[in-house]
This record gives sequence, C-alpha cells and structure tokens, in this order.
Amino acid sequence: MPQQFCPICSAPVEPSPRYPRRLCSACAFRAKSKDGRPLKFLNECMSGGYAAEYADTGNSYESHECYVDGIECYADEARFGGIVIETVFKLSNL
Repeated sequence: MPQQFCPICSAPVEPSPRYPRRLCSACAFRAKSKDGRPLKFLNECMSGGYAAEYADTGNSYESHECYVDGIECYADEARFGGIVIETVFKLSNL
C-alpha cells in the first residue's frame, strides 16, 4: 500500500484507502469549532457512535464540522471504532 500523509502537516499516517484525507493525531488534537473553541471527539459508548464536546466546558457540540489551522474538516465515527477526522476538501499542497 502506498504511503499516506496528513493533509495538514504532512506527517506520515497509517495508510487507509477508506480515509484518504485523514489527519494525524497531532492535527486532530488541535480541532476547533468555527468560533475557535477547542473540541473533543469520542465514541458515545463501548459499541461506538459519534459524540463531540467543547473541550473547555464539556458541553455537547452538535456537529461534525471542525477546523484545524483554518482548514475545514469533518469528524465522524471510524468504521471499526474510534474517531476519524478528515479534511473536507483535498488540499493541493500534497
């Protein structure tokens, strides 16, 4: 399988044809809401599901939309559990 790199910082990530625009963990950790508040993503329970909250208050964040370094991204439940964050658009710098 070919190498794959984070579309934001170019760090290597585990190759995945299912998630070709997947962020590395360092970039995913910097995800923020449109108004700049830090976000935390998690599974709803042991069997999965998607949940998000504001990292500064723990209040629920009712969206999948997030931003890293001003780049629009989308967070969701990964196929086999966990959370995956991808850029919405393919970035031309890679």
